[in-house]
Amino acid sequence: MLRLAICEDCEMQIDVIFELLTNYQTKRDNVQIEINAFSSGEDLLKNLNLGIEYDIMLIDILMPGIDGIELAKEIRKKDDNVILIFITATEDFAIEAFKVYASNYIVKPVIEEDMFSILDRFIPLIKKGAELYLTLSMSERTVKIPFSSIVSVELLNRRPCVYLDNGKILTGKFLRGNFNDFIKPLLKDERFFHAHKSYAVNISFAMELTGDSLIMKSDMVIPVTKRNYAEAKRRYLSYHSKVSPNITDI
Repeated sequence: MLRLAICEDCEMQIDVIFELLTNYQTKRDNVQIEINAFSSGEDLLKNLNLGIEYDIMLIDILMPGIDGIELAKEIRKKDDNVILIFITATEDFAIEAFKVYASNYIVKPVIEEDMFSILDRFIPLIKKGAELYLTLSMSERTVKIPFSSIVSVELLNRRPCVYLDNGKILTGKFLRGNFNDFIKPLLKDERFFHAHKSYAVNISFAMELTGDSLIMKSDMVIPVTKRNYAEAKRRYLSYHSKVSPNITDI
């Protein structure tokens, strides 16, 4: 299910946008949308500080208190990937919108043709990207990490640590849920394997499989439990036989 946020100080405009989004969901197959509406930027930021994430945000630019541009700057400190769409009475803010990486803007009055056109463009990208990125909530922001750049994920002191192919390590917030649930999106990809209760590993970065561990290209050593060793061997040989057909058994 997609989660959308509306931030608009005019209650009538909120009703109009809400109705358009509801109609869109009705007219498009396989699209489910959860909609949250906020009458001020301050209210939306409070919601984000609780850890709530959105796929798309529809933001009015001219609002009392924190305006749409300033709100977008605060949002970008927390989330680099959410799609920001401005709703505005004028096109004068195009440069400012570009600076906060807004994806598009709709000039009022908001009509079905404009709204549907923008959603048709971005929703398929969100659905496709959802299967290719791991979402990590960090202390100050939320990031979406491409699967292809993840070497391994470790649960360390109840915090998920994501090791990247560029040598960086991203540490998430204290994990209240189950580690298995956190790595579940990764395990749908054939490259990833749950090698140990505290580790998920990207087989494509493995250079060697020993009797009890995987040696990664970065020289990182990932432990493999006895219970999981047979599956680790199968995955390792299966993947590397595709990229190196002459690989021999271990």
